[in-house]
Amino acid sequence: MSDMTTIDDAERRGRSDLWPFWRRVYAERDPLPKLECQVSRPGYRFGEGEKLPEEYRSLLLKMMRHEGERAGNKSFLGLMGTCLDIAETFPPAARVVKAEYVAEELKHAIMFHRLAVGLDPDFALRDVPYAHYAFHLPRETWADDAFFHFFVDLNGAFHARDWRESSYVPLAKMSATVERDELGHSEMGYWFLREIVSDARGRVLAQSLLPKWYAAALDMFGRSDSPNVPRFIQWGLKSVGNAEIRQAYKSYVDAKLVALGLDRPDERAGRRFL
Repeated sequence: MSDMTTIDDAERRGRSDLWPFWRRVYAERDPLPKLECQVSRPGYRFGEGEKLPEEYRSLLLKMMRHEGERAGNKSFLGLMGTCLDIAETFPPAARVVKAEYVAEELKHAIMFHRLAVGLDPDFALRDVPYAHYAFHLPRETWADDAFFHFFVDLNGAFHARDWRESSYVPLAKMSATVERDELGHSEMGYWFLREIVSDARGRVLAQSLLPKWYAAALDMFGRSDSPNVPRFIQWGLKSVGNAEIRQAYKSYVDAKLVALGLDRPDERAGRRFL
């Protein structure tokens, strides 16, 4: 039995009425907006093991460094440990769900590890700490953790959606699975938030924490004028710029926040990257 067949079997046996969260969402509709590429996609595609143009390989490794979910990346494994530490204060049902989340992220770690080995075995074993400040914001309450997953995992889902047409074939092949799972992880955070805002005290707490997480979430897409983005698009590793994908993401999360009864923060307040 292959690695992925074993994982698929374990996933099926772990399903419940609640988990995975993505199942109900995708059954109803395609939840994410279509990202409209403004230029012609390149006709070439590169497979695993093929010799890559040096600039293409450099950009692909840069993308993988930001991804971080690799079995050889100790910083990723440390992040998973903090997720379990934080969950020790959660209600019992939420702790079980959080353990399912960690299991699924470890599946991603295997997938991205295999991809990294195919690109550069040395890189596959390199510890790459998370650079973006969203990963280092204090998560002192259940509400903090809920916002972290709702926003940060959703960022991963949007990027994975953009990989569907990637010129790097291994990335395109895994994009649908990663998108689905990360959307489910965001929905897990949203489920936490619905529980939290169901009483007055929790609603006040969530509203007070929202500006911090909202600014960080929008900043995760980088600078709108990043000089690297045209190169990513030219090589077929991205289809849209940072500003375009950020706007699609913002429209999506704004609607979800309104449904929770939360007031949307000023989109420029507290931002570090515009």
